[in-house]
Amino acid sequence: MTEDDMPDQADIDDALTRLRAAGYTDAANDQQLYGELARAADCLEAAEGADSPMPRRWPFATDAWEPRDPSANAVTAAAFRQLEAERRARADL
Repeated sequence: MTEDDMPDQADIDDALTRLRAAGYTDAANDQQLYGELARAADCLEAAEGADSPMPRRWPFATDAWEPRDPSANAVTAAAFRQLEAERRARADL
């Protein structure tokens, strides 16, 4: 992914808001000790479109698998990566 392909921070912030509203709160994320948030990001980055099948590696409930177009998937993946970074930062406190 080149710098031009990187998701815009405003879009990532919107995705973070959506994810948090869907239950990916700090308290819930702090329970994800085995790379689930990063694995979710990997799965979304690999999804080719809205009809992409759910990968076996998808770490969350089946109904949480909601891929969209590749650009939107990249934004949501970046948001999952940010949630993982925040989780790790809290764990180091």
